[in-house]
Amino acid sequence: MAISRCNVINANYERVVMVMDRVLQERYRDFCSCPRCISDIAAIALNYLPPHYIVEPSGKKECGSPWIMVETAVFEAIDKVMEKPNHPKANPHADGAERM
Repeated sequence: MAISRCNVINANYERVVMVMDRVLQERYRDFCSCPRCISDIAAIALNYLPPHYIVEPSGKKECGSPWIMVETAVFEAIDKVMEKPNHPKANPHADGAERM
């Protein structure tokens, strides 16, 4: 039997995205919201949290890490990205001037 595609998701992903959206709008309005910075925050926060894989969300039971853990992971990730964003470095000679 070949397994072509599994529908497995990390239950913490949706929680991280929800917390990121709320926190960035409420507390970090000046934060860079480029796709790279947003993705970096999500990846770092998810790496702080233990994985919690599920096949399908269940309305009966909450899945994923406790909210306080998710919030803490998101705040830590935002601080880390703010401190050292992964934006490509600008070309120092982009203004066309010759440098000596």
